[in-house]
Amino acid sequence: MTRVWFIFWFIVVGMFGLALVATPLACAEASGLNLNPAVVAAETRVSLGVTVAGTQYSESFDGTSDQESGVLPGFSVGVSRLGSLLGVSGIYTGVVYNFSGGALAYHGYIQGGPGQNLLPFDGTDHARFNTMEVRLGRAVPLTASVDLIPYVTAGYQNWYRNIGGAGGYGEFYRAALAGVGAKLDFAVSDRLVLSIGAEGLAVIGGRASAPALSFAGDFGTSGEEAVHLGADWQLGNALHLFAGLGVRHFNYSGSGLSDGYYEPPSNTLVVRSEVGVAFGFR
Repeated sequence: MTRVWFIFWFIVVGMFGLALVATPLACAEASGLNLNPAVVAAETRVSLGVTVAGTQYSESFDGTSDQESGVLPGFSVGVSRLGSLLGVSGIYTGVVYNFSGGALAYHGYIQGGPGQNLLPFDGTDHARFNTMEVRLGRAVPLTASVDLIPYVTAGYQNWYRNIGGAGGYGEFYRAALAGVGAKLDFAVSDRLVLSIGAEGLAVIGGRASAPALSFAGDFGTSGEEAVHLGADWQLGNALHLFAGLGVRHFNYSGSGLSDGYYEPPSNTLVVRSEVGVAFGFR
């Protein structure tokens, strides 16, 4: 059933994305505008970046809450292309992967088990986050220096939550993603491109499990939103430097009771900055 819902949502957002592109694309083609070469160069690349992510997580039990927060180092890897594909101009394709990991301070409670009350607990979550997205869209030239890239996207995210280290327990969260996004690229010069982007995603088929507690629970569908600012500076024919700042927020809807435990509703906010190098190709 999870796979069926994932396919359904991907088809829905795909149709929405195509409808979103159709009207401005027809107008752009009628006007004879072309994609800006600097934007094409900035979007056709292989990239590697280092990231710093301020992360805040909260979950709500009956009348109480847990908080986790901290700053996590990480890295990003991406590849994208903007150009003709199968005779169609302006096709945008991309894959992006982000990893972050480190210590988050945990303040709140833990579940005591079947028939027991919540237990106060302060400790450390040795966390690891992974997110990957695949994107497909078509660029629309708005002016000689500004291009809009709407796209549909699908992906996957997980979080390994290890509270208490070797003496604690590990919990694994994962979910599929499907949604739409858009980037607005502005060519300041023939080598500098500034961008702003946004995404709206459905979090589908979420699940949390803690093997040491014999617990596993499924989530309902929830939402995820993201905005991003970026800059790409082309140093030479192939070498680029880039920087970015983004905010991402998502919810997990919580699970039912399983073997005396349950996963409460939660929300996560991540503010991530990155810098890196990219290599252009044709």
